[in-house]
Amino acid sequence: MADPEFPALNPYAGIAGKLSPYRIDPSTLKEESEFILPFGSQGKPSAGERLLWTTGCLYIGGLVSGSLWGVVEGLRRPGEMSSKLRMNSVLNSVGRRGPLLANNLGIVALLYRGVDTAIIKARSNTDDQYNQVASGAVAGMLYRSTAGPRAIAIGGGLGLLASGVVVAYQTFMK
Repeated sequence: MADPEFPALNPYAGIAGKLSPYRIDPSTLKEESEFILPFGSQGKPSAGERLLWTTGCLYIGGLVSGSLWGVVEGLRRPGEMSSKLRMNSVLNSVGRRGPLLANNLGIVALLYRGVDTAIIKARSNTDDQYNQVASGAVAGMLYRSTAGPRAIAIGGGLGLLASGVVVAYQTFMK
């Protein structure tokens, strides 16, 4: 409802029912934010929001990083090439490396958030740094699970290291 002291700030003041062909009074519409943030009554994002955020960020980060890798790879190709052939080489490398890295990081993010949600539920909705570090290790192990025991151990170690760095950074920034 419009504040009587500031009627000019409400563009719908006095035209209720005249604006819409559906006879909707604009003053009955919600005044609060319709964005994902704030995160409802709990004050933290839901599991689905965290899954989408993490997967999207890592996918886009992988796409950008893989594309830069493709540019460098395309420009480093030896030999005398015309500018058109060199540009074709760069575009082929970008098209090969960008989606490759983006898809792999997206899969790791899905595994990470799935394990993280399972650990949170198993620990009676306790969400702390231990969950994040354990989720990183288990996600790394799951990602490399088809390549044998040595690869599983390496994947778990890299996941542990990556999630440990993220937790340390988050702790440092608080």
